[in-house]
Amino acid sequence: MGSLAVYGEEDVTAHECDDCGASFETLTRLRLHDCEDVQSETSVGSANLEQSESTDSSPADKQNAAVAELDTLLDRFSGGDRAGLHDAVTEFESALSAALEEDDGGETYRDVFWSYHERVSDALDEAARATGWTLLEEVINAYDPTADDELPLVTPTIANAVGRNLIRTRLTDGVSAIPVVALEYLDGVAVAAGDTADTTQEEVHAYGWGIGHPDHSVADRLHSRASEDIFSVNPTLEHAFYADQYAAVDLLESLVRDESIDGTFSRPARDDMPYRRYLLDSVYGLQTDDNWPGMPRYYDWHEEFDDTFELDDTVEQRIRDLVEEAGFDATLPNDWTFRDLGI
Repeated sequence: MGSLAVYGEEDVTAHECDDCGASFETLTRLRLHDCEDVQSETSVGSANLEQSESTDSSPADKQNAAVAELDTLLDRFSGGDRAGLHDAVTEFESALSAALEEDDGGETYRDVFWSYHERVSDALDEAARATGWTLLEEVINAYDPTADDELPLVTPTIANAVGRNLIRTRLTDGVSAIPVVALEYLDGVAVAAGDTADTTQEEVHAYGWGIGHPDHSVADRLHSRASEDIFSVNPTLEHAFYADQYAAVDLLESLVRDESIDGTFSRPARDDMPYRRYLLDSVYGLQTDDNWPGMPRYYDWHEEFDDTFELDDTVEQRIRDLVEEAGFDATLPNDWTFRDLGI
C-alpha cells in the first residue's frame, strides 16, 4: 500500500498515492490499491501477488489472498514481531472489501469479519499496552472516520481497541491522560456510522469513559446528538456512570429536563417510549453487581481491575427525584427500583 497524500479543500475528491501517483476518489480506495512502485516490507508469496495484481481476480481470490497474508502477519505479531501490525490492519480491510463484493447477502463478509475482529483488536490492544497510545493514534489517523462518505470497514475493530485503552487509561492514570484524538475518533465514528451499523455503534460506547475530560466535553457532545442518536447516547451514558457517577448524573438531569429532546420510538403491543424516558434505562444496572456494560467486546474491565462500583446515596436520590419530577414514576410500582427503569 502506498502512502497517503490528500489534497486541500479546493480538490477534496482527489487522493493521490505519493509512490505511484495514482488518484482515487476516496481514502478507502487509496488504502486498498495495489501500488506497483512500492512493495510492502512484508513480502507475500508469488502466487498471492499474482492473484492481487491480476485484473481477472475474482472477489474470492482477492479475499483468500488477503486472508492468507493477514494470518501470516498476525502469526508474526504473536511471535513478537510488531512491525507488521499496520499491514495486518490493511490486509483485514482488503479481505473485508473483497468479501463485500460477493453476491451472497453479506454472508462472506460476516464470516471474514467475525473470524478476525477479535484477533486484530486483541493485537492492537496488546501493542498499545506495550508501547502506549502512539500506535493506536497512527491507526486512527490512517483510518479517519470523517474523511470519506463511507467508514473504513475496519472501523469497529479499531474502535474496539481504542475503547479498551480509553477505559484502561481512565482507571490507571485518570481522565486527563486520555488522548483527545481517541475521544474525537470514537465520537466521529458514532456520528458517521449509520443507524443500521449496530456493531460499529456498539464498539464506541466506551466514549462515555471520557466524561469530565478537561479538553474534550463528552457531556456536550452527547447532549448535542441525543435527539438524533439516542440509541448510541443512552448506552454511552451508562458507561459514563461507571467512570464518574457525579458527572454522569449531571448529564442525565440535563438530558431528561431538555424538552427539545421530544422523540419517541415504538414498541410492540406497548405505548411509544419517549426518548427522555428511555435515557433512564442507562441506570438500570447501577445497583447490581451482575449487569456490567458489555462493550467493548472481548474485554472485561471490571475483572482486569477487580473493579467494584457503589452508587452514592446522593446520586441515587437525585435520580429518584428526577424520575418523579419528569412524571415517569406514574407507571412504576410504589416500591420501584432502578431495575424497573429498564425498557
